[in-house]
Amino acid sequence: QIAEQSQLAPASVTKITRQLIERGLIKEVDQQASTGGRRAISIVTETRNFHAIGVRLGRHDATITLFDLSSKVLAEEHYPLPERTQQTLEHALLNAIAQFIDSYQRKLRELIAISVILPGLVDPDSGKIHYMPHIQVENWGLVEALEERFKVTCFVGHDIRSLALAEHYFGASQDCEDSILVRVHRGTGAGIISNGRIFIGRNGNVGEIGHIQVEPLGERCHCGNFGCLETIAA
Repeated sequence: QIAEQSQLAPASVTKITRQLIERGLIKEVDQQASTGGRRAISIVTETRNFHAIGVRLGRHDATITLFDLSSKVLAEEHYPLPERTQQTLEHALLNAIAQFIDSYQRKLRELIAISVILPGLVDPDSGKIHYMPHIQVENWGLVEALEERFKVTCFVGHDIRSLALAEHYFGASQDCEDSILVRVHRGTGAGIISNGRIFIGRNGNVGEIGHIQVEPLGERCHCGNFGCLETIAA
């Protein structure tokens, strides 16, 4: 079945499968009923040996969560982060992650990735943060700082787009190729899934519906404009 769906030669599938088993990423579970010839062996993902950390960076705090490869939550902690400059926030965030790792060392086997989601404008290719609504940042290379400190692959992404992608993979929209997730909290924004992939747009700001002007003489928004949707619906 794997060879047929991947269009790889059976010998290649066997070799790749053996490598993944040796690495501990998959395991054989049972043999299927024979339909003539060699019995097929069922393979499943080994979820217990590898872990990832997800960080949700808010305006004044961070929620740090430990997951296994089945996306099961193993531990979660909240850390206040009142810092108001890029440098002090980076320092406090990295220390919070290090403290979390130290606190759950017994549960943690092999850490393979760290991801951080946050409100603002993030370059999806470089991971650099160009804007956040509550703190002044300038080409914040958070991915580089994380990878240098923790020596694992790291990702940084827009919070609402990431929620939309999670909903697409695990939630109510997982059977839909096209969907929109709208979140109204301290801010207002949307994450758009098109053809099963996050739609970012040329400038990387698609989904910033909170900054559509709906009342020209309205309240001043933190973005500098007046009467943004976010000043009314948030």
